[in-house]
Amino acid sequence: MTRLTVILDGVGEQTSSVGRYGTELARALHASAPTGIDVVAFAAGADAAARAGVQSSLSTLDGIEFARMPRRELREAWLHSFTTTAFDGLLHGTSLLAPMRADDEEAGRQVAVTVHGLEALHRDSRTARWFRRALRRAHRRAQAVIVPTHAVADQLADLHDFGDRIRVVGAGVPAGASVPADADARATRLGLPARYVLATTDRGRAARADRLVATVASGAMPEIPVVVAGPVQWGAETLAQKAVEAGLPPSRIVPLGELDAPDRAVVVARAEAMLLVADEIGFGLGLLEALALGTPVVHPASASALELATDASLPVPLAGDASDPDRLAHALAQLVEHDAMRERLALLGHDRARAFDWSTTAAQLWRLHADL
Repeated sequence: MTRLTVILDGVGEQTSSVGRYGTELARALHASAPTGIDVVAFAAGADAAARAGVQSSLSTLDGIEFARMPRRELREAWLHSFTTTAFDGLLHGTSLLAPMRADDEEAGRQVAVTVHGLEALHRDSRTARWFRRALRRAHRRAQAVIVPTHAVADQLADLHDFGDRIRVVGAGVPAGASVPADADARATRLGLPARYVLATTDRGRAARADRLVATVASGAMPEIPVVVAGPVQWGAETLAQKAVEAGLPPSRIVPLGELDAPDRAVVVARAEAMLLVADEIGFGLGLLEALALGTPVVHPASASALELATDASLPVPLAGDASDPDRLAHALAQLVEHDAMRERLALLGHDRARAFDWSTTAAQLWRLHADL
């Protein structure tokens, strides 16, 4: 019996795009596994509650294993080829977090890793340093590198010559992107305003929260509440603190915290529009979810976002300076104030979302492993 081990990263965090991607991918790979191949998941060590959450979300797999050490220590250990777990067969990293050794090919191990984007190179020094080293390690030892778009493939090729080892394989629409039957009750419990714009925040991305608050505080921003799904604190900084410092009244931003899939679907589907402020969106799960639910999206006009959404969203060219929040706010105002524009983008979004399916993603990755 051959075994495919899916190396998870960031699982158990509702707003971790890497974690969401890994969970969805593991399910899809298991559902379409060729006869004779077991699909198991491997994750960093975690507390009992986090482990239970991972086991519940991936209960259909053939097994789930956890490392003895937490994520931060595991990242450093694997970077230096230290591991207490014996891996065999096929290894599929849902990020650059993957055990890679000099004798992988000799031992018959096949390792593929995933690069969601290169934003980490411009983050704090610790994150950037690890990412650079992990990328160099993948260049030496990985048999394949999966990326979400041709734009990321081109950026990656400028850093390292991976040759034909770079493979563009997109994601699918998140499995939870459907409105539950009890949507009205959920909306009431969450305290959703009658009309609102939705924005999201991310773990470890305080700079994105800064841009979000600056956009809401812009004079070009329409007079409509902004519901925020995702983390509300980054170290000692909080979203409420950032809003106060920007001079925003309490009613301007409605923080919901991290949401489960059904609640998130309700919040996304009922929004007048979604505002994404990140320059890089990786596999674009949030974007795809909004498109599938018919919610128009405003976002920076990055090459990856344009490739994913084509003409089904409202991209905003940014200047990379203090004018960027005003540019995003102005585009959002156009969208909120024009019903016809929202209706057109909703229709285009539905059509575009049909191009992204997890079964197709899994089939492409199984072919990749077979080719390797």
